Amino acid sequence: MILIRHNNEGNLKPYFYFALEEYVLTKLLKNDETFFFTWEIHGVVIGKNQVIENEVNLDFLKENSIDVYRRPTGGGCVYADHRNTMFSIVTKRTNKEFTFKTYLSKIIDSMKLLDINIEFSGRNDLLFDGKKISGNAFLQNKYGMLMHGTFLYDCDLETMVRAISPSDEKLVSKGIDSVRSRVTNLKPYLKGLTQEQLIKHFENTLTNQTYVLSKQEIKEIHELSKKFQTKEWIYKKQPAYTKILKKRIPGGLFEIKLDLAEGVIKNLAIQGDFFDKKQLLDFEEKFIDLPYDKESITRVLSENSIEDYILDSKTEDFRNLLFEGILGE
Repeated sequence: MILIRHNNEGNLKPYFYFALEEYVLTKLLKNDETFFFTWEIHGVVIGKNQVIENEVNLDFLKENSIDVYRRPTGGGCVYADHRNTMFSIVTKRTNKEFTFKTYLSKIIDSMKLLDINIEFSGRNDLLFDGKKISGNAFLQNKYGMLMHGTFLYDCDLETMVRAISPSDEKLVSKGIDSVRSRVTNLKPYLKGLTQEQLIKHFENTLTNQTYVLSKQEIKEIHELSKKFQTKEWIYKKQPAYTKILKKRIPGGLFEIKLDLAEGVIKNLAIQGDFFDKKQLLDFEEKFIDLPYDKESITRVLSENSIEDYILDSKTEDFRNLLFEGILGE
């Protein structure tokens, strides 16, 4: 892999890194090349398709000056501070279906050199001693594929829970206990290895070339980053809906919002912690002005498969979720 370097490392907002990923995808990436870089942030990052009010404790964030960001990839909400290393991998698409394991196995092999045995779990997690130390998200487009994730070194788990949980103290307390039972930091197991040394270890074992961004490239990336800073991007306003269908099905947690008028779907939006493979808006628009009945929904889904848009999803389960909102049939 090729290590990306720039002159502001460790001192930038996530907007820059989201734009850097896009820049690598669209401008640098060539066949048979894979790029890698690490970064650090302080804040809450929500998935591309999530409703921000449902995912974070906005009052707690404001009281503690914690920023919230929206990334261009799907998946769930994460909290990170400067003791939590983030990493990005950008590569060309292959003819095979995307799988996190292909790329996370490189992290696993790197940690084995430190006598740390990490396991791949579920669709996008890494575990140490049965506890989560890394969660990951991805996107792909005509240019290539991006995967990025967290790597817990010594993250403040209590602040993590308070930032992404309801304000009720009883729920927060239970949440902290739950997180501590399922999530862990790696610092106690690294025999005194500092976070900086861990990052250097990744760079030395995962990469064999270095690409240094020029001042002009950095300027261009800063321009690209502006779109990720807007309130329109971060808060993504949606029109009022008369029906909300929410359920965890293959592919992730789905929240379908329907604007209905006289039995016709006027608008449909799909949100949740899933990973989208293609532009979801194209799929959602297939339902506009469609009668909200089983026959019409079945017809649209027979012509437009949800599997083409969302990783690991199943059309049958998505159809059944839509059917749950239909009354009188």
